[in-house]
This record gives sequence, C-alpha cells and structure tokens, in this order.
Amino acid sequence: MEVATQYFQSTQDYEIAAFLLLVFVFELWEHSRPARRIDRFADLRLDLLSFGFALLVNRGCNRAINGTMDALLPEVALNSLHAMAALPTTVKILGSLVLADFTIYWLHRAQHKYDVLWRTHAWHHSVERLYWFSGFRTSLGHSLMNNIPQAAIPLFLFQMTPIEAGIAYSIGLLIQFWEHTNVKVNLGPLAYVFITPDYHRVHHSANELCRTNFGGTFSLWDRAFGTYTDPKTVPEDTPLGLGEQIQPRKIPRMLLGV
Repeated sequence: MEVATQYFQSTQDYEIAAFLLLVFVFELWEHSRPARRIDRFADLRLDLLSFGFALLVNRGCNRAINGTMDALLPEVALNSLHAMAALPTTVKILGSLVLADFTIYWLHRAQHKYDVLWRTHAWHHSVERLYWFSGFRTSLGHSLMNNIPQAAIPLFLFQMTPIEAGIAYSIGLLIQFWEHTNVKVNLGPLAYVFITPDYHRVHHSANELCRTNFGGTFSLWDRAFGTYTDPKTVPEDTPLGLGEQIQPRKIPRMLLGV
C-alpha cells in the first residue's frame, strides 16, 4: 500500500507541474490569438465546480483501477501484463495514447447515441463559450466513464513507471487544453492525423454537427468511420452549446450526469 501511495504521489507531482505550465502557456496564447471574443468569466463558478468533480474522480479512478485489477485477475494474467513493463518508454506512451483515444472515440459516439449515456455528457456540451478551462466542464458520470480507460490503459495494461505515467498524463492534459482552447490553428498535412481546436469546436456546435468529430486526439477515427466534418465548411460564428437555456434546477443533476 505504501509503494502504491508513493507511485501515485509521484505521478500527481508531474501532473501538477504540467498543469500549471499549460495554464500559463494557453492563457498567453488565447489572449494573443483568440478565435472568438468571449466572456471567459461568465460561467467560471460552474466550471470551477466541474473541475473539482473531474479532479476527484481522476484521483479515485487511478488508485482504484490498479488495486481492483491486481485483486481480481489471476496471477498468470498479471505475469503476462508485467512483461509490458519491458517495452521502450516511447512505445508504451504512444501505444497508450492511441489505444485510449480509440476506446474513448467509441465511448463518445455511444454518449451521443444512447439517452442514458447522453445524460453523462450533456453537461460538457452545455458550454457556450469554449476555452481551455471550460473544457473541464464534465459531469461525475462522464468523468467516471472516461477515466477508466485513461487510467487502466497506461497504468495497468502498459505497466508504466511513475515517470512514464507522469509523461503520459501530461500529454493527456495537453490534449485536453489543446482541443478546447479558443485559438485558430492550421496544422497543414498533420490535420489528417491530429485534431485541431477548430475541429473540436465543430463538435460543440449547437446543431446536428455535434454528432461528428468525436476524436479527442486523432482525426483518423472520424475519417475512417464516417463521422468527420471539415471545419473549413462550418461558419466560424456557429453557436455552441445545447441550443437551449439551461434551467438552474437541472444543473445539479447534469453535474452528476444522471
């Protein structure tokens, strides 16, 4: 138990340092080159509350998943998985990013297809002023669903060391900032592989376009499975959000995602 505590403390130290650095970088970037002029403080209290939910769930999932898997899986399976620890660091980090993004792509599509899962995701789509911090507006249910693959794949499947896990989670934070940031970026040919803020902004549209561009890191999945919309074909002033006024009495349930 003491070793596990030290492990997670080490990875959390890397995450905290990465988070503070990313806040500084993306704050400067958004102020210098905003894609839209928005009131960044209009929903700050709700976004802070959502961020607190997401942080608590992330910490809980990281600790619970490794303990649960170690307790439930037979020793032969655990020995096989431990062999993954011998893989090069680059392979483990890249493999976890690809596998987690592919898994979350399908979870994301399911959230938009099935009503019971949409309730976990609607709070995230209530954002009308998208910028780096509003992207953390996720319900408790949404955070639970997404943190399972995000924690299980790097920590358990790829048997990452604290440094490797810290790097992987720092990249995950970068992606979270990147896809929701209020900037306009041209990646050139790399856009055939990676998403851009414009790409994800289309997904937050307050119309049927929200059922496209599900990828969180790679645009490959949307292109391969027929859910791609080219951001260049969408007006830059397209409204974002749910397309309706949220009644205050519904907010607690949306925060829980039930």
